[in-house]
Amino acid sequence: MKRREREDHHHSNTALRKGTWSEEEDRLLREYVDKYGQGNWKHITSKTGLRRCRKSCRLRWLNYLRPDIKRGSFGVDEDDLIIRLHRLLGNRWTLIAGRIPGRTSNDIKNYWNTYLSKKIQSEADKSAGLVKHNTCTSAVHSETLGSEFETCSEQKQGDEEEEDTVSFWRRLLLEGEYRELDLRVKNKEILQVEHEEEDDDDLFQGLDDLLHDVDILDCFA
Repeated sequence: MKRREREDHHHSNTALRKGTWSEEEDRLLREYVDKYGQGNWKHITSKTGLRRCRKSCRLRWLNYLRPDIKRGSFGVDEDDLIIRLHRLLGNRWTLIAGRIPGRTSNDIKNYWNTYLSKKIQSEADKSAGLVKHNTCTSAVHSETLGSEFETCSEQKQGDEEEEDTVSFWRRLLLEGEYRELDLRVKNKEILQVEHEEEDDDDLFQGLDDLLHDVDILDCFA
């Protein structure tokens, strides 16, 4: 009996179909799952007459015929969940699909390869470019600050030198004014002394004239 089943199984495998599924094959697959439940793929060929392998029947059911399959665009929450799960599980699409209700592993894999992976790479490139730009900006800013600091230092040194020069000339002018004033005072004192000497000479000359006149009067007396 077992030998006959192996022969039948071998004969059925040699005549397996490949390619696009027909509507009749989809109907037979649905009827089998409704009757025996999904997961019992071992006897599907003998029970339904489908000339498809078990793997092909399982994938057809999971990716196309399940009644709870969700079609349409992926949402933002689904994108975020797929990215997080892919970081943990890698390319194990069946495990990822088991944690996203209504989405098939085939849909998730195709969506990842055509859109999400490129989106993540683009964002990574932008982040790297932004970091590089910020680094260059910081370097330029630091160089600018250094140049400004050197300029300020040179300007401060120049101001100090200018201040020293001004102080020197100011001190020199003050010394000149002081010497000029001292000279004026000394000249004034000299003139005053000479004037007093001239007054004394006039006084003595007047006394001499007076004595001379007195002598003349005494002679006439």
